[in-house]
Amino acid sequence: MTITRMNLNAIIIAIVIAATSIITTTLPAAAQQSTVHIIKDGTNSYVISGGSSSVGSFDTTYRVVGERSTIRSEENLIVSTITHDFRTSPTIGYITAGGASTTDTAQDATTTTTLPNPFATPEQITERITTELRSVISEAERNTSQGQFAEIKCNFGNTLEDMRCHYVALLQAGQ
Repeated sequence: MTITRMNLNAIIIAIVIAATSIITTTLPAAAQQSTVHIIKDGTNSYVISGGSSSVGSFDTTYRVVGERSTIRSEENLIVSTITHDFRTSPTIGYITAGGASTTDTAQDATTTTTLPNPFATPEQITERITTELRSVISEAERNTSQGQFAEIKCNFGNTLEDMRCHYVALLQAGQ
């Protein structure tokens, strides 16, 4: 049996079409994976004065982008990834708890004034980040449509009060 050039082209086209349809066949929803991206941007400044150097201001921003139900299902991993990353940051020791005031303590019938530690503990920082993230993930899920993508943006500054997260619903293609 002889294969002509025209028949060979037809066979090759049929193979390409079959391969393309196999590759482009949509997987069932359970088999599809959606990705969540976490992007970090950090800035800090230093002050040099009188022969010494000190940390000035600093700001760390985390952006979490993904489909809203995937963000919800990966919530624990998102929280642990960001809290772990922030705990290893060199600026963590400079975050203040805010609202510090002096306290009077009585020792041996004399009153002395002591200053509390103005810096937040790693536990306070982790708790604040966790609370902010969980709250905004719930809010994003409640206020976006199934299948819609969302961007969660967390700005962490010099104080616990400066640690805030918010979300933005992203437009889908064709909207």
